[in-house]
Amino acid sequence: MKRRKKDDDMKFKYFFIIILVIELFLQINRIVNKGNYFSVKQEVSLEKGPAKSSKAKLEHSQKILVYHNKTSEQSQRIIKNLEEAFKYNKIDYKMVDIGEVVPTNEYDVFVFATDTFIGFRKAMFDTLLKEVSENGKSIIFLNNTPYNPFNEAAGIKKIGKIIERSTGIKFSEHLFPGLDAHEPSENLVVYPTMEVETEKDVRIFATNKEGIPLLWEKNYNKGRILYTNASFFADKTARGLMNQWIAYGSDWYITPILNARLMHIDDFPAPIPRGANSVIDNHYHVGTRDFYRQIWWKDMLEIGSRRKIIYSGFIIIDYNHAVRKGLMNRISDLTLKDLSLNGRELFLDEGEMGVHGYNHNPLLYDSKDVDFASLNYKPWKTQEDMAAGIEQVNKYVEELFGKNVKLYTYVPPSNMLRKEGLEMLVKHYPDLKAVSSIFYGTDSGGVYIQEIGRNKDFPSIYNLPRFSSGFYYDEDEIWGIFNAFAVYGYWSHFMHPDDLISKDRSRNKSWVELKEEFEKVVVTVEEKLPFLEPMRAVDMTKRYINIEDLKIASEKKGNDIHIALTDFREPFKALIRINGKKIKNISSGSFKEIYTAGNSKIYLLSIEKEDITIHLGD
Repeated sequence: MKRRKKDDDMKFKYFFIIILVIELFLQINRIVNKGNYFSVKQEVSLEKGPAKSSKAKLEHSQKILVYHNKTSEQSQRIIKNLEEAFKYNKIDYKMVDIGEVVPTNEYDVFVFATDTFIGFRKAMFDTLLKEVSENGKSIIFLNNTPYNPFNEAAGIKKIGKIIERSTGIKFSEHLFPGLDAHEPSENLVVYPTMEVETEKDVRIFATNKEGIPLLWEKNYNKGRILYTNASFFADKTARGLMNQWIAYGSDWYITPILNARLMHIDDFPAPIPRGANSVIDNHYHVGTRDFYRQIWWKDMLEIGSRRKIIYSGFIIIDYNHAVRKGLMNRISDLTLKDLSLNGRELFLDEGEMGVHGYNHNPLLYDSKDVDFASLNYKPWKTQEDMAAGIEQVNKYVEELFGKNVKLYTYVPPSNMLRKEGLEMLVKHYPDLKAVSSIFYGTDSGGVYIQEIGRNKDFPSIYNLPRFSSGFYYDEDEIWGIFNAFAVYGYWSHFMHPDDLISKDRSRNKSWVELKEEFEKVVVTVEEKLPFLEPMRAVDMTKRYINIEDLKIASEKKGNDIHIALTDFREPFKALIRINGKKIKNISSGSFKEIYTAGNSKIYLLSIEKEDITIHLGD
């Protein structure tokens, strides 16, 4: 009996020691920097490569003359759209006021970005018609007016009343992939138009809902006149359409593209709510955390695998309202576990981790034009508080994922950001290169509306906005995607994990319905733009940096188009639209026909050298 009791005592001691060892391991595992043991890597070189420039001397490089009216608000809005498109597309152009008389021989295309011709000279009218008629050049009108002196030459027989609120853009001819297959609703595009009777020989590309011609082409002896019977080119929602309308009116038109397809998940990784949610419970009968871990994320990965999606996630450390430095306490172990699991699975799926915020309060000071209360946000009091929140992100990312995870991309919470926040982002995220908010919308209430390119106030970062959002399929969102692609050659889309439990963002649809619609959005873009390459946000930033300084000059001699590049660095993709001819071969790189529109063909080019000659044929 004594021996048996002694054995039991020894077993108890061994058991107690094992428990102590396990507890000690768990405590150490809780407090040590786990990133040092299970580190991942996110490091990308974003330095510009060495530049090469063509030494070719072009005798007559392509150039566009643009007329505008300094006193017209409509004209200046069109010009804003035009300048942004031409800047990105590296178009050589000159802007002149409607009343100026200028030589025309060096220009290939004449664009009128005005709604009034007051002050326009008869001498210029005669000269331009002669250039079109005898030299085969083009005139393109980007706005309508009954008082345009070219109306008759453009094929207008009769003008009726002005319709102030016209809607719809229905294409009857191909113009650009995707863009001509969809129609914006009256919620997106409304414009005045003229009731017109046109000549029978005009080629109508698009009409409004009532069948009134909006876009048409008229051959004028050797040249062409393109007419716009609307005012929508003053809006961003038609910038891509405007760019491709001008492209169609040119003998050739080159558009460098980023050729990227980005899929952003805002608030991922982020703390996952515990407990039950009625929307989830009614359909799946599981807790919120189990739904997101076992159903939603697995579905996202399956869709990503089928559709070749690469996700870029934007981390939120905690959903708190700590907007004062002294209130930022240690977050819970459960939250750390969620962040670590989701973050590592994102990396395993070859995705990128960017930053959304320490919490979900936008980096804004208190302001009368921002309704913080209705948004359930708190304003930041000082930049020191903002900096403290940013340092919390840096601390936790290093703790969870190691020192080799560099943070290159920032997405502002609710797409809200102002200068005070941007300044802190640049100062405290040393590797930050891109801020991605939204392209469409109004710049009010703290919303950060972006143009593409280097940030003027903080030149170390780039603005690379998103063009669409949500899990649901919406025709206006689709229009926005193709309209933006028609200028910039990329698609960036975002969604939130909690979209499906938000009544407005889910449109009262279940996750079963939403995931089908999300895949439908991706397939819709794939079908029209199958060459788009899925990638991380940082990889597209690298592509933009590569072509930022690029300059493009081109001229046509006989059946050859010579392209001379300045500050060419690495190979890039471009679209070229050619009117009336086909590409037979190219001196370097490669080409692929992707679309036929009217008398033109659009090709995808791989440009690999600073000098290229494109040989054309019939």
